[in-house]
Amino acid sequence: MVKRRGPPSQGWRTFMRKHAPDIAAMDLFVVPTIGFDLLYAFVVVRLDRKDLVWINVTTHPTAEWVARQITAAFPLG
Repeated sequence: MVKRRGPPSQGWRTFMRKHAPDIAAMDLFVVPTIGFDLLYAFVVVRLDRKDLVWINVTTHPTAEWVARQITAAFPLG
């Protein structure tokens, strides 16, 4: 094997420290109700401070609905 020249690449911890303010986690999960109906919850959390950015619930999620939730959670201005 050829030895690598130059400084080693950054580690995972360094990457997270530099980029955590710009990273968010999103989840869409099913919540059963007491009446055996299903609700779909969409949640967005910022990773740097573990802040809840956005939450919404629907009975019939579509790709358009999810896209609107992401747009509402991260406005451009």
